[in-house]
Amino acid sequence: MIRLAALLALLASPTLSQGIVLDPPPTAVIAADAGALYDTTSLVVLTDDAAGAGRLTAAAPFDLLSRETLGGLGQEMLVFRLPPGVTGGEAIRQIETLEPGATAGVNHAYRAPVAASLPKGREYANALIGWPAAGCAARVPVGILDTDIDPRAPGLAGVAIERRSFAPGGDTAHGTAIAQLIAGPGRLTGVRLYHAAVIGRTEGGEPAAGVDTLVRALNWMQESGVGIVNVSLAGPYNKILDRAVQAADRRGLIVVAAAGNTGRDGPPRYPAAFRQTIGVTALDAALALYTDAPEGGHIDIAAPGVDVFVPRDGGVYLSGTSVAAPFVTAVLAADPEAARLGSAAAAREWLAGRARDLGPAGPDRLYGSGLVQARGACGGG
Repeated sequence: MIRLAALLALLASPTLSQGIVLDPPPTAVIAADAGALYDTTSLVVLTDDAAGAGRLTAAAPFDLLSRETLGGLGQEMLVFRLPPGVTGGEAIRQIETLEPGATAGVNHAYRAPVAASLPKGREYANALIGWPAAGCAARVPVGILDTDIDPRAPGLAGVAIERRSFAPGGDTAHGTAIAQLIAGPGRLTGVRLYHAAVIGRTEGGEPAAGVDTLVRALNWMQESGVGIVNVSLAGPYNKILDRAVQAADRRGLIVVAAAGNTGRDGPPRYPAAFRQTIGVTALDAALALYTDAPEGGHIDIAAPGVDVFVPRDGGVYLSGTSVAAPFVTAVLAADPEAARLGSAAAAREWLAGRARDLGPAGPDRLYGSGLVQARGACGGG
């Protein structure tokens, strides 16, 4: 078991690295997620250069499972095995003492927050945001971090898809639905999708992505020239993911992320709660918030996400913030200005300037800047 006090102290202390300052939530939030792990026996470490990684490889008192150069993020990643009797907190302290510029963290789990609902015979999402019926041309390659995908699914047969598996096996249902929402009929046209299958199995057998897997996938996206990546996954704060997302943002990769389905009183979920991502919440056809949508200052924008039709499995209606995120991803990728903004901060400002304000005037903790709008993108509306 991880000694909670030691781990909290390490996670709550921001670490400096080439201008990157970690931004953890309150320790109570970290404490609530202490057991949400993908793998209890591994420790993930990021350093800025090969020299630091080499020093750790030589000096760390743990077995090295893997070492990788992440050229897209400008990082070196090492994964160590924790020996019996050594807690995560103790290992983090040892690594960060040996190499002060390194960031060490436990391997948290990230899941797909989506729920299927019964068909209700309505399609409203495109009209609600002003998306042209014929779709919009993509201006940049688009990435997806999710389950694997079925490229033969309806609407995807003619889409240019680059696939890479970062986790063994797994389902294709969720990832296929996300791809259909981004690149299916009437969505982004002429888009090149880079689809990273990141969902494996935790030690308990549950479907989830480990933080090391997410970092590898983000690195592949950046190296592949992806402009915008959709992450319809959510989980705890993690120092490694914090550092990797900041590195990706600094190199021009815009990350759009589902805010999670934890309800109004639930904790912030990541990566959506990072300042270097666009956090998306979900609305229904009447502009009411999804029942399980969260509340907080990390909510940037709202999009259709309740009973949204996707052609998967003969046609289903899905609900959740993970369903809403692809609409924001598509709007950004379709606009020639937005697609090349190159940072979450710039994209957030662009979205806010065009959003339909909801709730109290101005940005708020439920709707962010309001409902995303596609009018004006690629000649629509």
